[in-house]
Formats: sequence, C-alpha cells, structure tokens
Amino acid sequence: MSISLVNGRFASSIDIDSRGLAYGDGLFETVLVNEGRALWLGEHLQRLSRGASRLQIPCDVAAITADCERLLADFCAGDAILKIVLSRGVVGRGYSPLPAKTQRIISLLPAPASSRQHWHKGVALGICQTKLARQPLLAGIKHLNRLEQVLAAGEMQRRGYIDGLVFDEAGKLIETTRSNVFIGTAGRLFTPGLNDCGVSGIMRQQLMVAAEALGMPVKEAAIEMSVLREADEVFICNSVIGIWPVTKIECMHRAPGPICRRLQREFESHFYA
Repeated sequence: MSISLVNGRFASSIDIDSRGLAYGDGLFETVLVNEGRALWLGEHLQRLSRGASRLQIPCDVAAITADCERLLADFCAGDAILKIVLSRGVVGRGYSPLPAKTQRIISLLPAPASSRQHWHKGVALGICQTKLARQPLLAGIKHLNRLEQVLAAGEMQRRGYIDGLVFDEAGKLIETTRSNVFIGTAGRLFTPGLNDCGVSGIMRQQLMVAAEALGMPVKEAAIEMSVLREADEVFICNSVIGIWPVTKIECMHRAPGPICRRLQREFESHFYA
C-alpha cells in the first residue's frame, strides 16, 4: 500500500492537466527510509531545489519537508520509500511555461525487496543499445523525462539483466539505467563526467566525499569502452541500493575489487542497519 499528499492534502489522483503528466515538466527524488528515518533527505531536497531553479519552477522546501515529516511520523515506523515529485502545475495546453501554482506530490511507498545478495555477491550488467541524448541544460538534474531510461531498462529486462550500462551518442559511458558508475584502475577511482547528460546521484556525491576522506580522490572523466575493458573493478551506486560490485559486463568478467569493498564498509550501516 502507498499513501500520498498532493499539495499537503491526502489524495490518490492528480489533475489530468498537470504539466508533469503532460510534458514531464518537473523533477523527482526517491528517498530510502530506514527504520523510519529518511536517508539524506536534506541532500535530496537540495538537489530538488537546484533542479527547480534550473527549470524555473518555484520550490517550497519548507512545505515539502513538512509533508515528508508528516507522512513519516504518522505512517512509517519501519522501512519504506519516500517519493517526492515537483511539477510546474496546471496551466492548460501548450509548451509555454506560464506562471502556475506548483504541484508537489509526496508519497510513502513500500520498501523495496532486499538487495543484500547483490551488495555482497555483485551483479551482471548488459550494455544498452539505447543512447542518451546530450543536453547540457538538463544534465545532472533528476527531471521527469525518463523515456530514455524506460527504453534502456526495457532492453535489459528482455535480455534478463538486472540493469545495464548506458552510453551517450558520442560513445561515452554515462551511467546505468538507474545508477551511477565507478571504475577502479591501478588503484585510482574514476566516474563518468555528467556535463552533457545523466543524473548526479546523491549516493554518487556521498561516495565521492567518502573516497576523498579515505585518500582515494575520484576523477570525473570521459570513459569509453576501451577504458571499461581495462578496468580492474567496476561498481554502481544509488541512494536506494547503496553500492553493488559488478562481476560481469556482457562477456567481460570482474571480481569485486578492494576499492568497492572498502567503500561498502563505510556505508553498510546506512543500508543494512
């Protein structure tokens, strides 16, 4: 079961003229709730606010925070997912972003199935044929336009993979369909640059800070297939699953590496308290 607040009121539907529904004109955040506590909620709201500023959508962080706290206090004592959707609202037909009352949707959803086995044993990834379009104006933010990810995830589902690596039109690795990617080579740690497309994940940010503190600074770089083939280790991350080692990419096999295992130790309590 799930429960939602739309602009602070309990609801199970939205206006059919919502620009978020019609045009994907908005943003969203997916927050892990562990034993009633929303993990990195402040960081998620900061990213939401930055994205809203980029799209010129008013973002009332205080109201969103109050809605989140209300749902958590009244309906959640265990594990769950908190989903936050912010759209420009209802303006009528047409692309022009006319002034409107912003629509905020805060939902409390069931907790995902345990991913402990993937945390420890790793996962196999495919390589998606779907490419990400390069659009610097939208790069980094978590906007509602996710059709590229839907198509890429559909590819992987048909092929039996849990997830897949996604490249841009220039052949640069960007992310997976739902996670960020890190590569370890000769003791150095790299992650794809996100200046042209992709999502700058909250877990990616947390991991980069932790790696820096451990004396393993992360370099953002343009990563092509040749670099991926030569990598000693590969792992993926997001703020719901944590960190998963990658043990296979198509026909390329890898063992979970020491950098991944070291970083997992830093974050295991956040995901498996």
